[in-house]
Amino acid sequence: MSPSSVYVLIRPDGTAEWGERISRAEDELGPHGVGRGFLTDGSRLRIAMSDCALILRDQYAPNPHAAAVLAHVAGMPADAAPETRGPVILFGWDPLNEWDSTRPFTDTERAAITDALTVAGCTTGS
Repeated sequence: MSPSSVYVLIRPDGTAEWGERISRAEDELGPHGVGRGFLTDGSRLRIAMSDCALILRDQYAPNPHAAAVLAHVAGMPADAAPETRGPVILFGWDPLNEWDSTRPFTDTERAAITDALTVAGCTTGS
């Protein structure tokens, strides 16, 4: 994980990858488009996953690891997390960045996400 990481990609198998170019992570979301939403109201963190992941259930595996991470970072119980399927991206959002709307995670966000990945049983590469 780099101090300039703008996203973490969480796969259904529990592997997670930090990165600096969100377009690389978006490539893993599949061919059906990218849907984005805010983690919580007023949050500067956003979520991205395939637009069709919840509809094409036979093509996108459940991702309980991502659901657990998102719930932990949002401060909600794991059973209150929205359903996630396929790879899921959690990223820092900057509405003034005209290039790709991302920003590096703050130290506080990075620490909270790292803790959430551990709690969710995710593994990250070396």
